[in-house]
Amino acid sequence: MVAWRRDLADVRVAVAVLDRDGWQSETDVLVVTDGSRRRLLWVPRDLWCDGLGDRVNTAFRRGGHELLRTALAEHGLAVDGCLVLRRSAVEEALADVVLTVPVPRRLEFWYPLTPTSRLEDGRKRVVFDPPAAELRGERVHQWLGARSQVHGAGSDLFRIARQQEFLRALLASPFDVARVLADPARVSAMPADVAASLRGVDLGWSFETLGGMAPALIDGKQVLVMRASRGRWWWGRQRVAGALRRGLR
Repeated sequence: MVAWRRDLADVRVAVAVLDRDGWQSETDVLVVTDGSRRRLLWVPRDLWCDGLGDRVNTAFRRGGHELLRTALAEHGLAVDGCLVLRRSAVEEALADVVLTVPVPRRLEFWYPLTPTSRLEDGRKRVVFDPPAAELRGERVHQWLGARSQVHGAGSDLFRIARQQEFLRALLASPFDVARVLADPARVSAMPADVAASLRGVDLGWSFETLGGMAPALIDGKQVLVMRASRGRWWWGRQRVAGALRRGLR
């Protein structure tokens, strides 16, 4: 474990939200914060890790903070700490939030009958029409989580672009991020004070997405793998505008 640095401007932290309300759940959202660069870097949950023999979203369930750190380091993303949130911690914090996000073109998705049910057990069509969508209640979950497009293939990258828009709107609102951390039983932190490093996050930070990936089928799973470049594995960055062009068009 890298020694924890009290100069929080230099800290890099993996922030993860689990897809169900239990510590044996998989990671649904994964972001690496970098205080020195004032950057938030989204990591797709479908990213393949050779060391795991699986997607990165299984790392915390299988081996906690240390395995999550190891999986990220495989792709050049060394982090000093981790902050993992159970789904209900985020759901309760956002329960009364109402935000407006831009919608450049009509978006149609197949979505489970409830946010935590399986698509194969029943589905409904959800639509977001231009020029903007008001998000509250279940519409928040649909915006953040929907990935199965009615017309065309789905991708975690599409979800990430919408998550970035949502967070930008959230940071511009009076929302107190401390609400997400209110119940210690639903927050797993390493080290214990890692959340302090997030206090400086604001709209001046860049919103980026791990780049240099390509879709692949491994062991029957649809995954994203890093492309080889100049004889080594590499990761690239893309600004939020680029993610939006790909994810929302």
